[in-house]
Amino acid sequence: MVGEEKVIPSIPQYQTKVWSQLTKIAQSGLVGNGYIFSGPTGCGKEGLALLFSQYLNCENQSNDVCGSCPSCFRFQGLQNENLKLVVPLPAPKTKSSNGEENASMSKGDLDLLTESIQLKSNDPFYKICIPRASRILIQTIRDLRKSLYFKGSNTGRKVVAIFDAHLLSVGQGEAANALLKILEEPPENTTLILVTDHQSLLLPTILSRCQLIQFPPLSDDHVNQWLESQGESKNTAYISGLSQGNIHRARKLQNQSLTDVTVQIESFIDQISSTEPNVWRKFTQDYGRLAFQKPDELKFQFQMASLWIHGAYHLRKKLSLSIHETVLKQGMETFNEKFPKSDLQGIVLLLDRVIESMAMNFHMPLILINLLLDIQEKLNE
Repeated sequence: MVGEEKVIPSIPQYQTKVWSQLTKIAQSGLVGNGYIFSGPTGCGKEGLALLFSQYLNCENQSNDVCGSCPSCFRFQGLQNENLKLVVPLPAPKTKSSNGEENASMSKGDLDLLTESIQLKSNDPFYKICIPRASRILIQTIRDLRKSLYFKGSNTGRKVVAIFDAHLLSVGQGEAANALLKILEEPPENTTLILVTDHQSLLLPTILSRCQLIQFPPLSDDHVNQWLESQGESKNTAYISGLSQGNIHRARKLQNQSLTDVTVQIESFIDQISSTEPNVWRKFTQDYGRLAFQKPDELKFQFQMASLWIHGAYHLRKKLSLSIHETVLKQGMETFNEKFPKSDLQGIVLLLDRVIESMAMNFHMPLILINLLLDIQEKLNE
């Protein structure tokens, strides 16, 4: 219908089973002190963590948030006094006289954080990414501890949403150990929600003190729904096939030339399957530099390559995937003919391991050369 306003589907519509599980927890009156929201990137974990926080404080709670009470109104702008939002921040450039981190942020970073929180309030799939933010700071957790144990007069339930919670473990894991102390002696009427794409990187002691809420990837139909709500109509099948349920990836693909993306993926596959020393040297140099300058772009390219190999495996097994409906299928068929006995699942694990290594700030040039050596073994098994 011409001029009809498009309505962006809400996250509960995407994750109906998880939302039903969360509302039952809230209605039972047995809300825990710690939860881990774990699942693939871009499946709506962060948005649902915020909505669950709102639901726990809704003054007219039923099967959904009312959206109209004073508490809900403040939550919609992420300005409710019962919500504490923790995200990775840039490492401080200066330290105090006793050698501890200086918690102050530059004005530019603070302005960007404020703007990002506003964007997040309007779009639950928006990802808060502050430049040079590679970990959750211990000073952030110390400040959090002080605020949580402060005896205020607020009603409702305090909720702490920790995004990219696996980054608590970066370095010596000081932030993770500081958070563990809070989980061991949780403040009254407080819930901590740790949201992560990499559950395995959390400390076992933290895992043992939290209830796990597992999120599935979004379906292709849900990604198509989201794309249509954003005005995309021509390339929905191709984008959803490459997105594999990841809205962040769908957003990135929507803003790129799909021809360029195809060339980029096929070039990557050619390089990692090559035995030429010059190709290896260029690969490690180019992607080592990308890891330093544009880590998100490196992660994106590795995810695309992992998806491509995954598609080649299913094609070999005569199992259909939506990615087989794209122009990438021909390259997969050629690859399978050239490497008929290769361990494709093993290669996917190798590529995914590099992505995890990025989260832990390992030395990337060494990671890349070991990757190429390991892939050669998998190609010839």
